[in-house]
Amino acid sequence: MPDQPKVEMCPNCNATAIVNYCSHCGQKIYQRRFTTRVFFAVVGNALNLERGILHTMVWLFRKPGKVLSDYLAGKTKSYLNPLNYMLIIAGVYAFLALSFNIFDNTIESTNQLLGNDQKDIPAEALAFQQSWLATVKKYMNLIPLLIVPFASIFSRWYYRKKKLYYGEHLILNTYVFAQSILITTLLLPVVILASELISVFPLITTFFTAAYFTYAYHSYFGKSVVNAFFGAVVMYLGGFVVLMTLMMIVVIIWVIIMATMGINPFAAAG
Repeated sequence: MPDQPKVEMCPNCNATAIVNYCSHCGQKIYQRRFTTRVFFAVVGNALNLERGILHTMVWLFRKPGKVLSDYLAGKTKSYLNPLNYMLIIAGVYAFLALSFNIFDNTIESTNQLLGNDQKDIPAEALAFQQSWLATVKKYMNLIPLLIVPFASIFSRWYYRKKKLYYGEHLILNTYVFAQSILITTLLLPVVILASELISVFPLITTFFTAAYFTYAYHSYFGKSVVNAFFGAVVMYLGGFVVLMTLMMIVVIIWVIIMATMGINPFAAAG
């Protein structure tokens, strides 16, 4: 029995077609007073813990094929939509990577690994590079979204027999990319606690990223692990190369425009 008179009219709009929610305005109907137990139920509902980010996160690990199949079949209520999921995960990753200087340390370690001596770079070019890195850091949480449209072109081509629309590949790859970023985020404490691993951190994250993409593609498309692995390679590398090429073209055009205006582009970047 409820501990207050039965609610028969929506407190928000006075509609009478109510059960758990008002069919007119969507107001949640609470038949009980706000005890401590009900309070925590309200908090859980607000955070959407049962059918939101945690549910999506867990099932993308357990059965990514089920999540992708459900969502593309229109069963969307159980999962956080892919764009919001990507933005939340990428935002958390960017915050941690920048807060603990992991991004800067990774760039420095990569340069050392490749034998790139900053002292050999002209001052103006170095200023341009630093300006570019500052821009990347500023929009770090949005960068993963840029590669998804290009990667989806390759996944649609590779899995063309599945006959999915391009938009469906966008949804699929947004989820998979977001989950791979989550894996990288979960690995960040390892680098924070053991800074000597920073030099191999890109290799570690690449391994786990490839492994998850293979697992997710194998789970959804039902192909062999080898087929799924090559699909992941084609999709990821293809999307990355196209994105980098377009960004390079944009930079070249910008340099040409600045030069024609009599402005040193490298000096302007600094």
